[in-house]
Amino acid sequence: MIYYDNASTTYPKFSSVYEETMKLYREVGINFSRNNSDKSRNARVIKENLIDNIKKIFSTKNEVILNSSSTFSCNEIIFGLNYNNIKTIYISPFEHNSVYRAIKKISKEKNIELKILKFKKFELDIEDMKLQFMSQKPDLIILNHASNVFGNILPVRDIFEAGKIYNAITVLDASQTGGVLDFSEISGLADFIIFAGHKNLYGPSGIGGYIYNKKISLNPLLYGGTGVKSEDEEMPEELPERFEAGSPNILGMIGLKIATDELIEIGIENIRSKKENNFKNLYDLLEEYSYDIKIYSEKENNIGVLSITAFDYSPQELEEIMNDNEIITRRGMHCAPLAHHHIGTQDGGTLRFSVSYFNNDENLEVLRETLDSLF
Repeated sequence: MIYYDNASTTYPKFSSVYEETMKLYREVGINFSRNNSDKSRNARVIKENLIDNIKKIFSTKNEVILNSSSTFSCNEIIFGLNYNNIKTIYISPFEHNSVYRAIKKISKEKNIELKILKFKKFELDIEDMKLQFMSQKPDLIILNHASNVFGNILPVRDIFEAGKIYNAITVLDASQTGGVLDFSEISGLADFIIFAGHKNLYGPSGIGGYIYNKKISLNPLLYGGTGVKSEDEEMPEELPERFEAGSPNILGMIGLKIATDELIEIGIENIRSKKENNFKNLYDLLEEYSYDIKIYSEKENNIGVLSITAFDYSPQELEEIMNDNEIITRRGMHCAPLAHHHIGTQDGGTLRFSVSYFNNDENLEVLRETLDSLF
């Protein structure tokens, strides 16, 4: 099988994730906050080590909140903020539905103005943004770090720096970029950074979270038992317990801890370099068929995701043909209709290829044979 759907979920993971996760789960797979046994303390150490890894990867000293997914994180942040002083929200035209659907709901309920930053294809219109901010100051800015449809990396630093002039709350959806990009220049500008364990952190599904500037008031999305202060009617104020209702996903934390250990040992720069090389090789191959397909993504400033359409096949037909040749891609809207409307692929969407650290030249040869049979 040739796997080019890594923007959904990376596959394969590091071999250690498969080999060590269940082994460790057998040893310490109990709740880290419900008793004081040795196993519980060992589980707590794993969680603490995972949090240390996340802080290294995202170049931050802020609080790390672990939960089930980046989608849960988006909802907890968007529905948990205090909107008394939030009148205008800015987003990009590349937002995933985990942000867009939640922010549309809150903007309607709270009667908040929702503005979309102006991009010329993939390039931010900086002057227009500055004029927008002067006209209607940004109170909340939520940005996708890189499009899950087209792969373009957004100029987060420029936007957040401009927003901070007006004391905007800043939220970065780093689901596609955590584990690949350097966050050292932007982590201090982001009040929240959302991450997904199952993408470029190479962990299992069902584990994710966000990095939280605790100076920003936030209410939890989920209420229930935390293992501490059970006598209180309200959720505890202490972090991270305030956002840890219910029994945590210990198995997911173990898997993500092992994955991030491996990621740090290999080195994010090495991961990024390999992934960039895989992407450019894929892009070069698809460019050879430019008379038959249209590539919407750009080769430069890309996280490793590209979308195409074909002149003689629908995205659905292309995906089926790829599947018949054991090449896994994804067709459709990719949970990001805003991006398709922005680029003009809203009628049917695209066929998406997304690479990982593990793709290789043999994958390209199989893809070439398939494309030759089509065109």
